[in-house]
Amino acid sequence: MIRYTHFKQRGIILIGRKHAPRRGYLDLPGGFVGHGETLEEALQRETQEELNLVVKNLCYFGSFPNRYDYNGVTYFTVDAIFTCKASSLRAMMPREEVSGISIRMPGEIDLRRLAFSSVRQALQKYGAGKG
Repeated sequence: MIRYTHFKQRGIILIGRKHAPRRGYLDLPGGFVGHGETLEEALQRETQEELNLVVKNLCYFGSFPNRYDYNGVTYFTVDAIFTCKASSLRAMMPREEVSGISIRMPGEIDLRRLAFSSVRQALQKYGAGKG
């Protein structure tokens, strides 16, 4: 299984997780890749579903191992991280599994509030975070 997430140009888009696992913690937009999808297609679909946001200029940043505990089952996944740009932020709004959205500059992110170790590792490599 691959779980993937992404960054945004003028800052980093973080979402609040509405459901388990790690409800209430911050995460990068993203989700599981569907059968027959590429990583890029899944990123575009998930970003549209979660944020009503169209992204472009996808650039692979790196992959990071993750442990995803859900409903008593542990899934060992790899998160593929992309940088990308949004066509416009005007239509952006939390949808589906998102409780809120924030755009933070790299040095403003409290790494202790992030839902998953893979996201912490990615943001540290990106030069973001405090704590």
